[in-house]
Amino acid sequence: MVRRVALITGGARRVGAALSRSFARRGYDIVLHHGNSAATAVALAAALAAEFGVHVEIVQEDLVDSSAPARVVQAALNRFDRLDVVVSSASVMETRDFAAVTPDDWARAEAINLRAPFFLMQAAAQAMKPGGAIVQIADHLACETGFPRLIPHQVTKAALHQLVRAVAEHLAPHIRVNAVAPGLVLAPDDMSAAATARFLHDVPLARSGTPDDVVLAVHYLVDALYVTGTVLQVDGGRHLRR
Repeated sequence: MVRRVALITGGARRVGAALSRSFARRGYDIVLHHGNSAATAVALAAALAAEFGVHVEIVQEDLVDSSAPARVVQAALNRFDRLDVVVSSASVMETRDFAAVTPDDWARAEAINLRAPFFLMQAAAQAMKPGGAIVQIADHLACETGFPRLIPHQVTKAALHQLVRAVAEHLAPHIRVNAVAPGLVLAPDDMSAAATARFLHDVPLARSGTPDDVVLAVHYLVDALYVTGTVLQVDGGRHLRR
């Protein structure tokens, strides 16, 4: 039996790791991209192969390099000769005061959060057969105000929302392109308990989410054959209070 193949960027850690595991559980072979998490990626790949009997190709690439996305896709084709699903989970969210943001900060956010997803889709579109699905991991903060220390992140993620709509129209009807915009599903390492409580005050469901909430949304978009160009909010209803 020929397995389907899922490529997950940033697939070794946090939400990306949950996504890698979820596709392996579904019987997909996995292309597990990471930037600098080699030990974590190797351990996860071994666990997925042992638990689910799938094949895992580990690909290390720094997505700041403009040619990296094409190499990630080519690695998938070299190993599996097919590509069915692409999930862009790799992201950068650096906290900076407005006056402290540097051109390098901006360039890194733009490269990883926006440019890499575009060129990954461009390369994947040439490799995928009709019926392929691409899902971008966006961010609910893209449509919010009040986070002046996250300007490069917010702006690039907002542009990613528009990119999804534009590419979805271009690739239809053969390949579907959607996005998931998570809310607080994994708090940043430097987020205090008090800050988390303040954030959750504006969440109607009155709790944080989990990586599994993102996983469920991604698989819905992969399976929903009549959905394209959609940004699915997975934020506990926080968008209702903007």
